[in-house]
Amino acid sequence: PPSASVAEPLPDAQSAEQVQQVDFDEIAFNDPSFDSFLEEVDIVTLGQTENEPDALTLPELESLALAQHPAIAEAEAKVAALRGKWLQVGLKPNPVAQNNSEEIGNESSSGLHAASNGQTIVTANKLSLNRQVVAAEIDQARANWDAARTRVLSDVRAEFQNALVAQERLELTRQLREIAEESLQSVDAMNRAAEASRIDLLQAQTVLQQAELAVDTASAALDGVRARLAAVASIDRLPAERLVGTIGIDLELSDYDTIASELLTSSPEIASRVAEISRAQQALRLACATITPNVVAQLGVGVDTATDDTFGRIQVSVPLPITNRNQGNIRRTRAEITAADRALRRTELELNWRLANALQSYEVARLQRNRFRDEIVPRAEETLTLSIQAFDAGESSYLQLLTVQRTLFEARLSLLDATASATQAANLINNYLLSGIPPK
Repeated sequence: PPSASVAEPLPDAQSAEQVQQVDFDEIAFNDPSFDSFLEEVDIVTLGQTENEPDALTLPELESLALAQHPAIAEAEAKVAALRGKWLQVGLKPNPVAQNNSEEIGNESSSGLHAASNGQTIVTANKLSLNRQVVAAEIDQARANWDAARTRVLSDVRAEFQNALVAQERLELTRQLREIAEESLQSVDAMNRAAEASRIDLLQAQTVLQQAELAVDTASAALDGVRARLAAVASIDRLPAERLVGTIGIDLELSDYDTIASELLTSSPEIASRVAEISRAQQALRLACATITPNVVAQLGVGVDTATDDTFGRIQVSVPLPITNRNQGNIRRTRAEITAADRALRRTELELNWRLANALQSYEVARLQRNRFRDEIVPRAEETLTLSIQAFDAGESSYLQLLTVQRTLFEARLSLLDATASATQAANLINNYLLSGIPPK
C-alpha cells in the first residue's frame, strides 16, 4: 500500500478531577456513575483489552476471509484456468495418420494402397506468440486476484472498525442509562422531600426513557454491523465473542502528489490495465504473424498390387494469403491497444479522484477528532464538574445539570465518530482505495 509515516502515538488524556458527592440535607445524591462517566476515554486503544478471554481479533477474521472468501477463490480459479490455456495454445498440432486405397477391383487387382503421415507446420513463431498473449492475460488475472484479496481485507477491516465503534457506542449509551437511572432515583427522593419540583422529576424520567431508547438503538446497530462483518469475512455467523481491537489511527500523510504517485505505481487496478495493454500488443503481433500461412505436409508410401510396384507420396499445401491477410483482426487489435491505453488513463483519473475524496474525508475527520479530543471534551468534562458543584451549592437547577451531562455524552460520541471516520479513510488509502462496500 502507499507508504505513510506513522506519527507519534496520541498523548494520554489527562484524568478528570474526581467528582465529589453532593448532599441535599439528609438526602445523599450518591451517583458513582458520574465518576465513571468523567473518566477520559483513550481513543487510540478504545475497545481493546489485553489478555481478554473469548475475544475475537482482526487478524483472526482476516485469516478466515483469506482462506474461504469466494471472491478470492474465484480469482484463483481464473488464474489456474488461464495457466491451462497458456499450456494448450503453445502445443504443436498432432500429426495425422492416413491410409488411402484407390482403384480397387481395376483389372481384377486389389488396387493402390498407401499409408502416409501428415503434419501442420506452424510458421512465424505463432505458438510462442499465442503463449505471450495468454501470459499477459495471466498477468491481468493475477492483478485481479490481488485486487480481490485487497478488497476483501479492506472490507473486513472497515466493518471490523464499524463493529468496534458500534460496540463502544453501546457501552457509552449503557453508561448514560446508568446515570439516568441513578439520577431519577435521586430526583424522585428529592421530590418527595420537596427539594425538587415535579418538572425536574418529569425531566429525569424523560432522560431515562431517551437513554433506554439509545441503548436499544445502539444494540440493534451492533447486531447489524456484526452481521455485515460476518458477511464480508465469508462466515455464516459471527461468534459471540467480544471484538477486541483499536479504534483510531494517527497517520502522518505525505503530500497529495507523493501519495498519488505511490498509489499509481502499486495499485492492482493499474496493474490490470497495464496487463491489458500488454495483451493487446501481443495480440497485434500475433495478428500480424498470422498473415504468414501454416504449411501442411504429408509423406507416405504405397504399393500397386497390379504390378507389385512400390511408390512414395509427398504432398505440401499452403494457403495463399491473397484476399484474406487477417487485416480485420489487425485493425481490431490496434483499436484494442488504443482502448486499453485510454482505459489506463481513465483509471488513473478515477484513482486520483477517489484519493482526493479519501484524503478530504481523512483530513476533515482528523481535524474534528483533534478538536474534540483536545478542546471540546475536556471543556465539557470541566463544565460537568463545575455544574455538579454549583448544583450542590444550590446555584443551578437539575435541568441545567442534565443539559451539561448530555453535552458531554454527545461530545464523546462525536469524538468516537470522528476518530472512526479518520480510521476508515486511512484504511481505504492503505488498501489502494479498494472496497466492495457501497459508499454511504
